[in-house]
Amino acid sequence: MSTMESTSTANHLGVSSRAAMTSTVLVIVLFGALLGLLYAHVLPELVHDWWDDPNYSHGFLVPLFSAYLVWQRRQAISTTEFRPSWLGLALILVGVASLILGHVGAEAFISRASLIVILAGLTWFHAGWSMLRVVMFPLAFLLFMIPLPAVLFYAVAFPLQGLAAQNAAWVLDRMGVPVLIDGNVIHLSHISLGVTEACSGIRSLISLLALALGWAALALPGAITMAVFGIVTIPITIIANAGRVVITGLIGQWFGRQYAEGFFHMASGWIIFVFAFLCLVVVDRGLRFMLARTRSPR
Repeated sequence: MSTMESTSTANHLGVSSRAAMTSTVLVIVLFGALLGLLYAHVLPELVHDWWDDPNYSHGFLVPLFSAYLVWQRRQAISTTEFRPSWLGLALILVGVASLILGHVGAEAFISRASLIVILAGLTWFHAGWSMLRVVMFPLAFLLFMIPLPAVLFYAVAFPLQGLAAQNAAWVLDRMGVPVLIDGNVIHLSHISLGVTEACSGIRSLISLLALALGWAALALPGAITMAVFGIVTIPITIIANAGRVVITGLIGQWFGRQYAEGFFHMASGWIIFVFAFLCLVVVDRGLRFMLARTRSPR
């Protein structure tokens, strides 16, 4: 009798699981179509910004990586109980209100970010809070595909410009190179370097932060490790960008402006990326070593 009951229970769970998955697919198709209509003007403009703005060219990869993170959590998703909640509807309404507010106020960031809020609300409404917790990070990661508001962008870019100029001037001075700094412009005897918005490091910071958090999510998931990876991106970006300006200045000083503004200037972005990547490797190894020591018996 117990065997029959256990078999019946297993069959019931299997049917329930299949029914839940079927309903989920239907919900995704239905609401996907509705969201496509709702964001018919928002999403094409977002894609245009990815294509047109070098600071956010990584935006094409962000949705794909978020989808991969969801797929990576497929086992947790399949074992999480579906418990629909009407609270999710409130979050959906917040997202819709944000979309309208962004449209009326001509604030693209709010309109675009509202999509993530609505997706979170739909997950909560259809599958419950536990399911939302499982996919919370992949949804939050989608923020990296949305260009920052201009006010926030320049609030970060301007200080980074100043830091890059000051740090580079300090290093050049310590190396014995005559240097005069005027705002964000570094004057050497044979070349003047203007640390513009493009050279501020904001592009590197955004891309590196996305890379670092994605790395942490795949290799060392956990709130503390993600926080460490996120925090270290700031000094890495500052050091790398100052180093880029220093090397550009030295090349211009020693070999001439044409060399400083030629191939090296175009390739310096990749040099910064390689340096930052190696720094993240060091951070990864350091965290693994520390975690191994804390877990090993004494």
